[in-house]
Amino acid sequence: MSVESEHAAASLQLKTVPHPARPGETALFFSDWPEACGHLRDHLLSSPECQAWALVVPSYLDVLDPADEDARWSYAQRAFATQGVDAQPLYDVYLLAVTRDMADASILAWYRSEGSLTVGMGTSGVLVIIDHTVRTAFLAGQGDAQRTRAARQAVRPGGLPRESGMRRKRPGRWDHRLTDRECRVRERREASWTAPQRLYFHVFKPAIQFVKQRHHRCRNMYGEITRGDYALLQDVLPPLSQLNFESWAALRRTCGRTE
Repeated sequence: MSVESEHAAASLQLKTVPHPARPGETALFFSDWPEACGHLRDHLLSSPECQAWALVVPSYLDVLDPADEDARWSYAQRAFATQGVDAQPLYDVYLLAVTRDMADASILAWYRSEGSLTVGMGTSGVLVIIDHTVRTAFLAGQGDAQRTRAARQAVRPGGLPRESGMRRKRPGRWDHRLTDRECRVRERREASWTAPQRLYFHVFKPAIQFVKQRHHRCRNMYGEITRGDYALLQDVLPPLSQLNFESWAALRRTCGRTE
């Protein structure tokens, strides 16, 4: 076995996802293991987004308890220490979620291309940017914008730099701004919800709202023009008035997503 083959065998095994804009073609799911592990850390292992991923793909719970902050932190450390080998199970869960949503995007034409770049979203709210390879895949509307900016500016981020909404040794909350009383009221109200209802209200609807609020060109805090590629989806996604729970459930059935 060559040195290159030995190195590949001792790191995360990268796979492909369907390209929504190019039927029959696929895109590599991240360009290398550090990039893949970085996305696992920032999205599937950081609160509050990790709880949402468990709703999108319940097999997440077979790998990890998203409410266990210490377990998530340890998983992220092992992922980088083993060049992604120990993260293969969670990467495969991630891959499954993105594969399903990119299939949705292709069926519903929920994608838009500009040059080599394609932005797509599926009925679970997974937002993906492909530029030859997958550049990012996340659940829009779940993260903390301030922590995301801080994590991007960190030279050597450690731990879970995008973590928010958690208290040590306590389960995560959907919104860290809620008081304990508000959380109890919300939990009672949602106790009778079905799994599809939880997915729609907690994950898909916030993702749609996130996209609808984006601008394709905007200025950052320094007055510089920045791209807002997510906004490309505004032209292909239905208006919010056409995406209530019943309409969304019908779209899921169209895509063969039986709950």
